[in-house]
Amino acid sequence: MPIIFLLLLFIAGISVFGWWHTIKPIPDGLNMRGGEYSVSAGQVQFLSDLTTVDAAGELVQEQQIFTTLFDLIDQAENYILIDFFLLNDHRGRVAGMAAKPLAGLLIKHLLARKQQLPDLVIDVVTDPVNSAYDGSHGGAQAVELNALRAAGINVVVTNLEPLRDSNPLYSVWWRLLLRLVPDRGHFLPHPFDADGSRISPASWLRLINFKANHRKVALVDRDGTLVSLVTSANPHGASRDHSNVALLVADNRLATDLYRSEQAVAEMSAGRLHPLPQMLNPIDVVEQQQLMIQLLTEARISDAVCAAIAKAGNGDRVRLAMFYLADRQVIAALLAAEGRGARVELILDPNRDAFGYRKNGVPNRPVAAELKEQSTDRIAIRWYQTHGEQFHTKLVLVEYANNDATLMLGSANLTRRNIDNYNLETNLLVTAALDTALMTTVNDYFDKLWNNRGYDYSVPYTTYADASRLKYLQYRLQEGLGLGTF
Repeated sequence: MPIIFLLLLFIAGISVFGWWHTIKPIPDGLNMRGGEYSVSAGQVQFLSDLTTVDAAGELVQEQQIFTTLFDLIDQAENYILIDFFLLNDHRGRVAGMAAKPLAGLLIKHLLARKQQLPDLVIDVVTDPVNSAYDGSHGGAQAVELNALRAAGINVVVTNLEPLRDSNPLYSVWWRLLLRLVPDRGHFLPHPFDADGSRISPASWLRLINFKANHRKVALVDRDGTLVSLVTSANPHGASRDHSNVALLVADNRLATDLYRSEQAVAEMSAGRLHPLPQMLNPIDVVEQQQLMIQLLTEARISDAVCAAIAKAGNGDRVRLAMFYLADRQVIAALLAAEGRGARVELILDPNRDAFGYRKNGVPNRPVAAELKEQSTDRIAIRWYQTHGEQFHTKLVLVEYANNDATLMLGSANLTRRNIDNYNLETNLLVTAALDTALMTTVNDYFDKLWNNRGYDYSVPYTTYADASRLKYLQYRLQEGLGLGTF
């Protein structure tokens, strides 16, 4: 009896310890809702990257995001801050696969501008994924980050340990025991690069926690104003062909909120950011068309998405373009909106390609099947037609019959891990009249993909329809228990 009692006590203790790390308070400055700022329409620009093929099967690309960021860097005079989840040119899991050096190009622009202006201040925040979680020798795997360090640029690698555990069945053992495994014996394959150098068992053990600084932002001064870029895109060689979206906003108040949100990550990671320049002047532009814009991070994104969809009813329209759709609250909100008479339209990635891996369609295909079944086929779904790359977009647009509209985009997929205070994420929330230039542009973007204007961007639901109960069970277990990477 004492042995059984001790065993039960041990199990209870482990369970409580694991549970606590899924709900514990998150560090100060995270889960942020910035101020709501009125800006002129001309201060906000929508950017997109799209990859498709033409009638002859030749690759066609329309890319704006990183060309815009490179131009901003080349013109910066005082300050640059970037935070990207993937900042490397790893090739994926196909040996010999050619990766286009997008991270290398970003590094090249940063180093060139720093050489031109030695007093230019540059802060770089990123995730330990870029060193393959190698903690033994200063992140020797991170070639790109080491090049920045060598030039005297401040690099902060996010400390993920203070974050909540999204994969508690594993992370409880990692926190108690596995984190003590030393960084020795670099004999295991690189998880993200078939041609990469070997890594240690300790690196793999860190990886399986499945947590990340998943943000994708930049802040650069331009003509006396701070300009913020919030995007779904990574400067990552194997991601260069992905389809993505971004917003570029010239407003010092929003930029200050973005800086504060990044400062919180740096402080959590025992790092620092340089002081934000104070000599910059706000843009003095007055236009008839005004937008309200707000920075959101972590679970504040979920709050805003669900609130916008909850207002949709008869005569309204909800449009999602999304890489991963899995969060149960969002799914319930979409079904409820359709039940109130709203038109719901989704463009989803088919979840079949991941850097040389072939995926089985989870979570999007079982989620789409559920939405179709529960709405009696009234929710309209199309798949973006990928060709080895990913439809990596994360965009929500809700249009109301009274001519109001709400737009959200950024780094966050609509999954538990992304919008329930586990990963670090950054999105922008924009509210404006539906007929403003920004909302018209975003609607045109969605219509182009939905109606295949110019190219065959999307395909009907039936192309990748999959009502497998086994895959649905897999999705629910992975979403609920954190046992997957989405």
